[in-house]
Amino acid sequence: MFTNIGKSKFMKIVLFITTFAFVGTAFVALIVYKLSGNIQGVAEINGKTISVAEYYYYLNFLTRQAEAQGIEPDKKALRIEALKNAIDQELLYQEAQKEGIEATDEEVKQYLLDIPAFQEKGKFSKEKYFAFLSNINLSPQMFEQILKKELSIRHLLAIHRVGFYISEDELNTFVKKQLSRISGKVAIITPKIANPTQQEIEEYYKQNLKEFAGKKGKLISVYKIDKTIKDADKKAQKLFLSLKNNQQPFQEEGIQKIFSGEIYNKNVNLPEKVKEELDKLSKQKPILLVSTDKAYYLIKLEKEVSKPIPLEKVKEKVITSIKNKKLAKKTEELYKAVSKEIKNIKDLKTLTKKYQAEIKEIKNQPAQSIAMEYGIPLNKISLLTKAKPGQILEPFKTSKGIVVIKVEKISQPEDKAKEDMLKLMKPILTNTKYQTIVRMFIDKLQEESIIKINKRIIQ
Repeated sequence: MFTNIGKSKFMKIVLFITTFAFVGTAFVALIVYKLSGNIQGVAEINGKTISVAEYYYYLNFLTRQAEAQGIEPDKKALRIEALKNAIDQELLYQEAQKEGIEATDEEVKQYLLDIPAFQEKGKFSKEKYFAFLSNINLSPQMFEQILKKELSIRHLLAIHRVGFYISEDELNTFVKKQLSRISGKVAIITPKIANPTQQEIEEYYKQNLKEFAGKKGKLISVYKIDKTIKDADKKAQKLFLSLKNNQQPFQEEGIQKIFSGEIYNKNVNLPEKVKEELDKLSKQKPILLVSTDKAYYLIKLEKEVSKPIPLEKVKEKVITSIKNKKLAKKTEELYKAVSKEIKNIKDLKTLTKKYQAEIKEIKNQPAQSIAMEYGIPLNKISLLTKAKPGQILEPFKTSKGIVVIKVEKISQPEDKAKEDMLKLMKPILTNTKYQTIVRMFIDKLQEESIIKINKRIIQ
C-alpha cells in the first residue's frame, strides 16, 4: 500500500522532516514533562530513548534553516524547538509502530538510493552520501533510522488524511473576511527613538559579549619541567594526576608555568612537537603530557572560548540592537497609553495632537491588503470586517508602531475577486486545517505518554 509513497517529488527533499510543518509554536508542553538528569539521551518517550545524535540532527537543521532565511538564531530557542521536534517525531513513530505501518528496511534503502542530493549522473554516489553525513556529523545507521521514522510517520499521516476535507462554508467565510472592502481612516503612531550614546553602545557590548562571539579558541595552561632536574619524570606524572583530578596544580621547584590565561594560537613559542599535540586537546581529552628531548610539557584545556569581535567591527549591529530594544519598550508604553484612552476618542485627530499620529485615508480597500500594509496580524482581520460603521477599533501593536483604525463603511467582495481567491486559497486552507488537526493529534499522544526530559538539554 505504501511502497510508492516515497517517490513523489515532494518527498525528495532530503532534510524535510514531516512534523516541522506542525511545530512552529513555542514548547508550551514542556512544563508537564518530568525532568530527569539520569537519562542517557536527551529524552525518554514511553521508555524509549531519543539519542543525542538525533537531537543534534534536528538542531542542525533548524540552525541552517534560520541562517538561510537571514535570521539571527536564538540558540536557546532552537535547542528547545529541536528537542520538541525530536519528541514529536518519536511519538508519531511509536504510533505508526502500534498501527503496524512501520517502514521496512528495504523501503528505507530504496528511498535513500532515490534521493537526488546523493546521486551523480543518475546513480547513487557513496562519496556524496558520506560527505553529507560527515558534514552533519551523523553515522549512516543513525541517519537511516531517522529516515525510517520519517517514512513511518508519513504512512501514519497518509491514513489520517483519508477522507479529510474543508467545507465550502469554511472557504467562503475565510474569503469574505479577507476580501471585504473597508473605507475609513487609519492613525499611525510612530515611536520616536533617539540614537544611543557612546556609553550605551560600550555598555551593551560588554554585557552581551556572547552575541558578538568571533572565532572559537582554546584557553589553555602550559607547564614545563626541564629533564635536567632530579626526578623530572616523577614530577611530570604527579603534575599530570593533579591536573587530571582538577586539584590545585602540583607545585615544586623545577616546574614552570609558561603559558596561561590566553587563547592558544600557533604563534606561541613552543616546540613543534608540543604544537602538534595541542591540536588534539578537547573536552574528551583535556590533559596532555608531551615529552621532548629537553623537557616534559603538561597542557591543560581550561575551556573552549569565543574571542569577541572588536566593538568597532560590530558597532552598527550594537546600535541596531539597542534601538530595537528601545523601540520595543517605547511601542509597548504607547500601546498601553493609547489602549486606555481609545474608548473616549471619537475622532482620530485627537491622536494627532497628543501623539503626533499620521492620519491616512482608507478608500474601499480589501481588509487583507489593509492588514498587510499596516502590519496588522492576519488573524486580526475579522476585527475589521465585523466592525460597525463609525467604530474606532482597539489599537494594533505592529512593527510600524501603533495603528488605530476607524471603520466608516464595509462592502462585500466582488464576485470575480472572490472566485479567484477561492481557487487560490482552497489548497492552502486545506493544508493549514490539516496541520492543526495533526498538531492536536500530537498533543493527544503527549498526554497519553510518559515523557522524561534530560534537564541538561534545556538549561
